[in-house]
Amino acid sequence: MLDFGLPELLMIMAVAVLVIGPNEIPSLMRGLGRVVRRLQYIRYAFSQQFEEFMTESDLDDIRKSVNFEAKDTDESGADEAIMKPLDNKADGTDG
Repeated sequence: MLDFGLPELLMIMAVAVLVIGPNEIPSLMRGLGRVVRRLQYIRYAFSQQFEEFMTESDLDDIRKSVNFEAKDTDESGADEAIMKPLDNKADGTDG
């Protein structure tokens, strides 16, 4: 989506130096870093609140099923049951 190559980044830096000025760029970058850090903290705090809510509400099993975590079932038997009719048709036998 935001696929910037080296020429585009160089052009953006050149325009920034011309428009903003070389003396203001460090303070602008510090401010941008603070904003990014705050957004990351907000994301972390939100995910922690979500985890707390899920634990308090005893909805951990729903969260685990949505996250596709490792399940305790063995599905190899189901695969063999599905493939057996297909193997019989390939052999020419109907069984």
